Amino acid sequence: MNARAEKPRENLPVPTTTPLTQPALRRSLPAAIAEFQSDAVELEERAPPRVARMTLYGITALIAAAIVWASVSSIDEVVVAPGKLITTQPTIVVQPLETSIIRTISVTAGEIVQKGQVLATLDATFSQSDVDQQRAKFVALDAQVKRLEAELSGTDYTQTAGGSRDELLQMQLFGQRRAYYMAQLQNYDQQIAAQAATIASSRNQEAVLTNRRETLSQIEGARERLYNRESGSLITLLGSRDARLDVETSLSAVQGKADEAEHTFAKLRADRQAFIEDFRRAAMEQLVDLRSQRDTAAQELKKMELRRDMVALTAPADAVVLDLAARSVGSVVREAEPIVTLVPLNVPLEAEVSVNTRDIGRITTGKEARIKFDAYPFQKFGTASGTVRTVSRDAFTPSQQEAATQTTAPYFKARIPLVDPKLKGSDEPVRLLPGMTVSAEIMVGRRTVISYFLYPILRGLDSAIREP
Repeated sequence: MNARAEKPRENLPVPTTTPLTQPALRRSLPAAIAEFQSDAVELEERAPPRVARMTLYGITALIAAAIVWASVSSIDEVVVAPGKLITTQPTIVVQPLETSIIRTISVTAGEIVQKGQVLATLDATFSQSDVDQQRAKFVALDAQVKRLEAELSGTDYTQTAGGSRDELLQMQLFGQRRAYYMAQLQNYDQQIAAQAATIASSRNQEAVLTNRRETLSQIEGARERLYNRESGSLITLLGSRDARLDVETSLSAVQGKADEAEHTFAKLRADRQAFIEDFRRAAMEQLVDLRSQRDTAAQELKKMELRRDMVALTAPADAVVLDLAARSVGSVVREAEPIVTLVPLNVPLEAEVSVNTRDIGRITTGKEARIKFDAYPFQKFGTASGTVRTVSRDAFTPSQQEAATQTTAPYFKARIPLVDPKLKGSDEPVRLLPGMTVSAEIMVGRRTVISYFLYPILRGLDSAIREP
């Protein structure tokens, strides 16, 4: 019996002699039962090691600390907007003033030009012909004006050195008009002198006849007294009276002639002065009209000279040639057709960026931004800083050319002047040019780290379980 009872015990685990060295079990089992448990049950019932428990507690604490940190810590919220550099001044478009023919094209796209440099020249045949014709008209009018000014001022009109044919003709006309003027004045002066002589002669005769009348009146009075005393004859008295009356008649005739001569004298003087005034009035009226015509001709000449000078298309400022029209020498260009497009140099630059419609609500003027240049990696050259200056009030729709290279969604435009366009991150020379592509990082605020994890969950919960 004892031998049969010992046989099954050969396959059972042998208990240790010392209970203190036996692994502790999670549940208190009788020693007899624990001795016969399998290894898996023994491992399951065994208490976890202390290191494992501490690791679990550490991970849990780390996760809790991370959640707390993410809840209280905040980071910059940035809106990225692509764009390009532009100048604060608009591009310069060089256009012809009128339809003409291209004679030369002196620049190429990308070339740097200086102020006043000739970009292209047009045919000047028509404009030069107009200038010559208008200048001849102006010279003729100016010669007439100078001739009339000389007539009115009483000075001599002389031809300038190298004067034109119009000046020679006006000088001849000036001589003829002065000769006519002087001849008329001389004629009036002679007539006035003749009338003055007639007046003087008549006054002398009047004085003589007046004396004779007084003498004859005295003789007549004496003979009348003698006749009244009957000492003289009536015939003698009547003869004296007839002589007196004859002298008075002659005196009246002489006085009438003198008065008529004085009237004629005054009339001739008035006619002489009227001739002078009429001559000057006509010259003055003609001068006023010719001055107006000359001034108009001068202004027209300036316009035509400007039109002639515009055949040489020059750069109005230091710039870079951005684009050339698809024209060659000999081509005909229409009025105001763009030939050369220039981008001015030495002017402040700013970034014109495209802001997505979903981000425009958070962008306002005054927001700080960091500009990265595609041509200069920011890791090496650094970035430029700026502040949003303007934001468009309406969205723009991409053109066909823009739609081929970027999204077709509408966008808003924002402009960011570069506060410090000199990149200082590298010793290599940096040159910023209009048209360079950039990426603007606009600071729109700050948000907690945990919000980056919660917002997608909240967005998903808000849109979930809505299907009918």
